[in-house]
Parts: sequence; C-alpha cells; structure tokens
Amino acid sequence: MIQHTSLEYFNKRKLGVLFFFLMIVSAAIIPITLAVPDQNTMTLKSTHSFSDPIMTIKNTMTTISIPETDSYIISPGAPKIPKVVETFEFTPGTIITDIHCEMGSVQWIPLDYQIEHSQAFQSISSDKKVGSSQPDPLIYHSAKAFPSSQYDVQTGAGLNDEGDHVLFVSVPLYPIQYLPLENTLSFTSNMSITISYQEPLQPLHWSSTQDATDLLIITPDHFIPHLSFFIENKTRHGLSVSIQSLETIYSQFQGKDKCEKIKRCIYDAVSTKDCSYVLLLGDLHLLPIRVTDAYPWSPYHGSGILTDLYYSDVYDASFEFSNWDADNDGIYGEVDFEHSHQMPGEEGNIDEVDLFADVHIGRIPCSTADELKTVLQKICFYEEITAYQLWFNKIILAGGDTFPLTKGSPLNVFEGEITNTKVAQQLPGFDKVFLWASTKNLNARSFNNAISQGAGFVSYAGHGFEHGWGTYRPNAIIDGNLIIYFTPFLKRITNEWKTPIIFFDACLTAKLDFNISDLIAYYGLRARLPNLFLRFQSSDYFPSFAWAFLKKADGGAIATVGATRPAYTHVDKYGVYAGAGYLDVRFFHSYEEGITVGEMLTQSQNDYINYVMKDFFTVEEYILFGDPSMMAGGYP
Repeated sequence: MIQHTSLEYFNKRKLGVLFFFLMIVSAAIIPITLAVPDQNTMTLKSTHSFSDPIMTIKNTMTTISIPETDSYIISPGAPKIPKVVETFEFTPGTIITDIHCEMGSVQWIPLDYQIEHSQAFQSISSDKKVGSSQPDPLIYHSAKAFPSSQYDVQTGAGLNDEGDHVLFVSVPLYPIQYLPLENTLSFTSNMSITISYQEPLQPLHWSSTQDATDLLIITPDHFIPHLSFFIENKTRHGLSVSIQSLETIYSQFQGKDKCEKIKRCIYDAVSTKDCSYVLLLGDLHLLPIRVTDAYPWSPYHGSGILTDLYYSDVYDASFEFSNWDADNDGIYGEVDFEHSHQMPGEEGNIDEVDLFADVHIGRIPCSTADELKTVLQKICFYEEITAYQLWFNKIILAGGDTFPLTKGSPLNVFEGEITNTKVAQQLPGFDKVFLWASTKNLNARSFNNAISQGAGFVSYAGHGFEHGWGTYRPNAIIDGNLIIYFTPFLKRITNEWKTPIIFFDACLTAKLDFNISDLIAYYGLRARLPNLFLRFQSSDYFPSFAWAFLKKADGGAIATVGATRPAYTHVDKYGVYAGAGYLDVRFFHSYEEGITVGEMLTQSQNDYINYVMKDFFTVEEYILFGDPSMMAGGYP
C-alpha cells in the first residue's frame, strides 16, 4: 500500500523533543569562520523556499520528497534526505571569511515508519559493494539528528564551465533533519545562505597573451618527429601548442618520482602560460600514470586506481601546488574506507586531494609511432569534416538489465536502460538509437551496424571488462548469461570517418595495465594454454577495449571515456544518483556546440563533485583517451 501524507495531518510533539531539536538547530546556524574579516569584507546572500514535504509509505519505510530539492544525501545505510546544492564561484585568491545559514520556523513531523535508507553502491562487474545495504545502526539507533547540521560546505579550485580558474564553494542545504530514536523530523520552509568574503588585492594572473599556451603535449622524444601535421592543424584553428619531452622533464623538474616531475611541468605550464589542455602520449611503459589509494576493493582487478586526474588537479583550494600526498608517506590519494561507515568524504580524505581539474587532460596510450599517427590523423580529419554532417546529430544508447533478479534487484528495473533514458534527455535535439535488451535489439551485430552508420555519440551502460562489455536480459535468473561484445568484434565496424565520442558507463574498459593475469582470471586454462607458447609476462600490456576503439584505423571511435578499474553505479526506477551512471548523464549534459571533449569530461566531474559528493573513486578512475582540445562535432 502507498500512502501520501502532508503536514496538515500532524500535531505538535512533546516539549522535550522541541527543546532538543532547538539546540540542534541553534548549533547548525553557528557560522563557519574561515578567516578573520576586516573592513574590505563583502557579502553574498541566497534564499531558498521549500514546499511541504511529501511522505510516501511503502513496505514499512518512509520516502520523503520536496519539489524544490534536486537530489538526496546518497550514502549507503544512511537516511535518504532531500537536499538542494548551490555552488558559488569566486575569483582565485578570494578569502572566504564566513559562511552562515539561517532557517525559518521549524515544523515537527512525527513518522509512523523510519526514513528509507540508501542502498550500497554495487560494482557493475561483480557482487562487490561499497557500504552496507542495511540501515546503519550508528545512525538509526542514535539520539543525534541526521544530518548533524542543516548545511555543509565544500571548497576546491578548478576550471568552471567557461574555462576560467575559480574557487568553488559548494553549499548543500538540508531543509529536513531526522531524529531516528524519536522517529521525528524537522522541516523548515525557508533557508538563506550568507557568504562573507574578501576579494584579492592582487588577483592571480596566469600569463600574458604572448606567453600563453593552449595545448601542452607531453611525449617521449621519439614521437616528436611525428607531430608536425597535428600541430599545424591545431595552429590553423587558433591554438598555440608547445611540446615537452619526457626526457627534458625528468632532467629539469624536481619531484619524488617521474609522475611528480610530470605534474610539476604541467603546474608550471598552467601557472606561467595559462595552459588549458594537456595531451599525454604513450602507454604505461612510455609515460607513467599515478596509482592512488582511493580504491575500495583491492586487490580485485588491481591494488589502486590508475588516474590521469592526478596530473590535471595541480592546485589545492588555496591555489598552491597539490601533491596528493599531504602526509608525505609516499602513498598518494589515500582515502580511508576502513574507518568510514558511510561513503568517505572530506573526513576520509587523508591526502587532502582537491579533485577538481585545473587543466583539461587526455591520453593517447600508444605503444608505437604508427598507432600515434593513426589516431592523430583521425582527429585532424574529424575536426575538418564533421561539422554539419547529419550523422553527427545522432546518439546510440545501449544497455540492459545491469542488476537482474539473479543479483537480487527488483523486478522490471533495468538500470542500464534507465541510465540510457536519462542520457537521452540531455540531448533533446539529437536522434536517438536505442539498443536495449528489453526490446531484443541489442547484440553484437546491431551494435556494430548502428555505429557503422555513423553517430556523434555513443553511451553504453552495463557491465564491462578489459576486452568488451556484457549486459543481462530483462529479469535474468541465470547468472553469467549475458549479451556479450568482445574487442575482436570491432573488426566488423565500418564507420570509417563517421567516428563517435563514446562514454563507457561500465567497469574496466580503460584498464591501461590489462595483462595476461586478467585473462587467466576470466578464462583459466583456456588462457593458460596459449601462454605456454607465447610467454606473456604480467608487464606485457594488452590494448584495453576503450583504447582498441580509438586506435582502430578504419573507423572505431574518435575519443573514449572509460574506467581504469571496476566501477559502481547507483540507479533505481526513478533516476540516476551516483557512480558511473551519474558521470555518464552529466558528460552528455555538458555538450553544446563549440565545446571540446576535454571540457565535457571536466564539467561532468565538476557536477559530480559539487552536486553529489567528493567521490574520489569514481572521479579519479574515469579517464579520457583522445585529444582533450578536440572540438566535439568539429570546427564549423
């Protein structure tokens, strides 16, 4: 039975509960002082009004919604509380002196059933989870209010939608707080944020026009002779390009290891030349990647996250160099999952990782000059001929029942198809080709045929692995019986120059350290027998699925975004809230004419950090294969 209830049905609670909650609310409005104010302090104020909450009772749980809120507190095992997030942008060097939140009158709502809790974040490739699917006893058996304050504050330095360096101040507001032991909640219909700040006396400047570099290419020496035609094409479209060889970087920049030397080179280019894009050339043997300790499932498919975001997040919130190793122990990007009963936020951010990108970054993980030339030629041709082509105005959306009945999920909730639907809503002017398990038109042949006809974008949502993807049929009851697509099937794609930008909302498709041990883990004896003759070592890397799509000479993709490790998603029948699915939706939401693929990824990451949470795992593991300065849809 479903029952809807509004405030008019509730009576006042006893005086003791009122007194207790008034103490909580009073504590919540104590201002957060971040610096000492002076006569130059300015203020900024924003006010929000909320309609009465709607309570829906189902299966002895209370679900709460408020029309004016845009999301929920999504933390496994914690009450699902509505929130609205407002993000402010300030000039670099601005000092935030005070953030203050005021609430209107408090109304009290006794509940018959406890508030619904968020489910665990489930890996897309296995039964592994982050957090618990059961109500967190530390919250539900507590006399303390949840959330403990009616607002939070998060800051960081990064690039905004216009490509400017800004200080982000994100303020989530919670018009509802929940007292679990009393099974009572408070509601305020009005909340206002006041931010006091001091503008910098001398705003930070990155460069003069003469010194500016739009695109920095970092490459081994032996690739440099093959870049001239690519640089000429970029210059023709108004971009200034500079090259730094790895050999020069290692000799001229200081750092604990090669990765930090590369990052300090990028920091210098951003700080002194206002660099907007960085293109990394080379596989892991040629150009190293940072491995971070923000991975909850070690040693499942790896012992850490491979991330190029380490190179692009060069500033902390104070616009100082961010080394991702605040405790100086040689372990980078540490996140404390062990002592966090919910999703780790800033309290688990041991190395004070800022997470916001300060320069758009991408990698062409080529092993040979021929692979590099193939991809660069594709990019140049794409930028010249794609504009105004009818095929670009199409998106292919592929998915199925990511977590079917065999995984314990509800009947008729097809997570991949729900995510596809949300992605489709982000591109209203595009033709949509839905390849779905539920409509029985998703298979390797239909996938190849759709891409061969040409499309501007492809979004796949489902299970993934280093060498392909797979998703379940609707309400599957047999585990492992998936619709499968493997890397060798790419040979049948014949799209030639009609190449899409692809987002893989899936696990492992960009796993740069894909090796023989991974294949043995999947196929056992079938992988061991050929290896007796070929003698692969664990240091021999195979092309990951996302890279194989990009390096295909006669078509494939023009850019791919994928995960270097297993990913998770958080989807129900109402929408997409977190994990890979949310990043997928926001990636396509960011598209507009004249945007680059690097900007699309950065904007989707910003939206995730600002409006969901600092999910170090998801934001770090998704990387771009391709040129971040490439114009999506080509130059007009």
